[in-house]
Amino acid sequence: MDLGDERTEELDTLQSIYPELVLDPNQPYTARLDLLVAPTKPLPVTFEPDNDVQRLAYLPLLHLHIILPAEYPAETCPVVKVSTSPSWLPEHVLNRLADEANSIWEEYGGGTILFSYISSMQEQADASFGLEDLTLASSMRAELVEYSRRMKKELFDKETFDCGVCLEPKKGSACYRMERCSHVFCIACLQDYYNNCIKEGDVNNVKCMSTECGKSSNRKKKDRLLSPKELLQIPIAREQVDRYATIKRKKKIESDPTIVFCPRTWCQGAMRTDKYPKITDVSQMDGSDSEPEEEDPAQHGGTDGPDGPEKRAIGVRGMERLAVCEDCNLAFCVICLASWHGDFVRCEPRDATQLTEEDQASLNFIQKNTSPCPYCSVPCQKSMGCNHITCTQCETHFCYLCAAWLNPDHPYAHFNDPKNKHCFQRLMDGVEGDLANDNIQFGGRRGADQVADFWEQEAMRIQMEVNDEDTR
Repeated sequence: MDLGDERTEELDTLQSIYPELVLDPNQPYTARLDLLVAPTKPLPVTFEPDNDVQRLAYLPLLHLHIILPAEYPAETCPVVKVSTSPSWLPEHVLNRLADEANSIWEEYGGGTILFSYISSMQEQADASFGLEDLTLASSMRAELVEYSRRMKKELFDKETFDCGVCLEPKKGSACYRMERCSHVFCIACLQDYYNNCIKEGDVNNVKCMSTECGKSSNRKKKDRLLSPKELLQIPIAREQVDRYATIKRKKKIESDPTIVFCPRTWCQGAMRTDKYPKITDVSQMDGSDSEPEEEDPAQHGGTDGPDGPEKRAIGVRGMERLAVCEDCNLAFCVICLASWHGDFVRCEPRDATQLTEEDQASLNFIQKNTSPCPYCSVPCQKSMGCNHITCTQCETHFCYLCAAWLNPDHPYAHFNDPKNKHCFQRLMDGVEGDLANDNIQFGGRRGADQVADFWEQEAMRIQMEVNDEDTR
């Protein structure tokens, strides 16, 4: 067979396998091919001198420039030039990839080897060319990060996915892949669900909607909430994301016993703290700002509070007593709640008698009409449904009747155990809610308050009867 015909046949066959192969009409037996570089595991790239590490899922294409000499394939190997643009792959790696054409040709003992060589290049690209990490100049950072993001989006848009909610097949361009878990849902379903959660203030459910997400065979962890930055990418409207971030921060502050609030009745803003910085730009609030790892309430049996410092009153000394309101900038003492009086003034905690009439009425209503979460102590009120409650703040499962912690794996065992005399077979008691069932008997702290109220009313009734007898 004529060698020229053998080279032509190999290039034609190769082009049928790789349609993107470009033959040079001005230089016979010359071809160019670009290979996608998508490592199986994203490649950590350190950009110096900033030492900024980025894990890139896609890197700029590998360019193969192939020349078939007249003596190929019988007497010599193809000439291959390998390059990237920009030049992100080290020179010694490029030389090794080019030399591999000769190694494969010798291994085959002559003959056509282009398909085997290109297949080897693609396999090495998938394996990051044997690189465990890469160090590049910071000047290349923006281009490479943007390229990886753009390629990821382009390839995703061309695929078809079954939405995890509506189960309908949708093009990737109409879908969104969750950053942490890679579950895919259509954008319409995500927007409908998250907008409703934020509108209702149920920010603890702004997380992946997959029932399998967050499950671990070794340990159950609290589901991670979506970051404001990711919500904007879905996209969720900016004003909704602002509301989400604000409510989430507010819930954190209100459940933190170390936070003291401004004593001014017209303000009552939280004290300044680095723990919960003021929200300035939600587009910059990424995963690191979202939801820290928290201990499972089950580890505490639902009765102990989370680890960490409790609010201190007596024993706080010196400048530790100074707090500044983040809203009105009032400097005040965390002990007596008066305007800041300096280090050397002795003060005492403000007692309950200093509550306003309105504050006292609110406190009385909360104590009488809510059951506290056994983990975070947030007061919860049931509007309807069974007595298996999930706290909206920390998602602890507990009994609404006695405030006992419930095992999330078997929450109804509590109501089926005869040992729990107060709650036994009372799962559906008060199903219409507190306001429609004034006569429901509770246990725990709330039950003790009920008993105390009963006997107080009885004492008042008896006293009134005695007074009536005396006046006759």
